Amino acid sequence: MVTEVSLLVRLVLLLDKVPAPPPPKQRLRGKPPKYTDKLLLKALLVMLVRRLYSAHALLAFLAQDDPTVRVLRTLLHEDGDFPTRRTWERRLAQLPTRLPGLIGWFARHLVTLLLPWQQHGRAVAVDSTALRTAGGLWHKKDKENGVIPHPSIDKQAGWSKSGHHGWWYGWKLHLAVAVGWIWIPLAAELTVANVGGSSFFPLLVDDSFRTS
Repeated sequence: MVTEVSLLVRLVLLLDKVPAPPPPKQRLRGKPPKYTDKLLLKALLVMLVRRLYSAHALLAFLAQDDPTVRVLRTLLHEDGDFPTRRTWERRLAQLPTRLPGLIGWFARHLVTLLLPWQQHGRAVAVDSTALRTAGGLWHKKDKENGVIPHPSIDKQAGWSKSGHHGWWYGWKLHLAVAVGWIWIPLAAELTVANVGGSSFFPLLVDDSFRTS
């Protein structure tokens, strides 16, 4: 029987087969990062499957004395080195801004490797997911008056309303996924909560079919 953990190892190994994305065209100031975005994506994959919501939780999981976990820890080394806790915290915090582009990059290669549409026509499912902020609510009246009730308030987030969630404050993840014998995330975009998904769906679908 195939276990969840062994499937996770296979998924991480699958990411290793995909070429690393090229560096940004415009070189950023300062010292180039020691660890690649691919390593961060592999760590993010482990965190999503195991429901680990912080760098501390990731490192606590990887510290377990378990043969499969030791394999995962080895796969999260790069050039023989393993990032420190501070490095994990800093790089994971920076990941959201580059994540949509990285999803598209890896999706193009995974579609080539796995051929999700080989036995039937191409199809893509597109939907949006509500992402509530964790720093508290910034009510409209306070926002209009420039009153910030708590320093943890996410001032860039927005309000939205849906039949399922009611009123909520936060962000929205728009995601396009290949519909086939295997489901592959193909394109993504992160917006404030009050941006309608219909404005992004044509772009996401267009980006998705470019992966074939």
